[in-house]
Amino acid sequence: MSNNCGRQELKIQYLQRINIYNYYQNGKLINLKSPCEIIMLNISLEGLEMITNKEFQKGDILLLNLKYEGIPFDKILAKVIDAKKIGEMYKACLEFIGIPNFLFEKLNEVKKRL
Repeated sequence: MSNNCGRQELKIQYLQRINIYNYYQNGKLINLKSPCEIIMLNISLEGLEMITNKEFQKGDILLLNLKYEGIPFDKILAKVIDAKKIGEMYKACLEFIGIPNFLFEKLNEVKKRL
């Protein structure tokens, strides 16, 4: 896994705990018996980088409910493009499949300020 997750866009450090309740694997919806916590490390216009104690496979699609600058964004789809075990945890790079316009605008604003 490369340090930049293959993303060209500026990564904005943004730590947040997010619970995942379900995801898609090989086109099949997987409902988790208990929520899986992920920790978002950074976000960009292209995707995000995260760590978790659950192993996700390349190609899995996660349904994310996240908050950015206090604004909730529900059911954002992000595809695992790379994953690697680091100690007892897993680090994964996710690429947005669909991103709400308002979140895109917020991230673009921050990018322009940096």
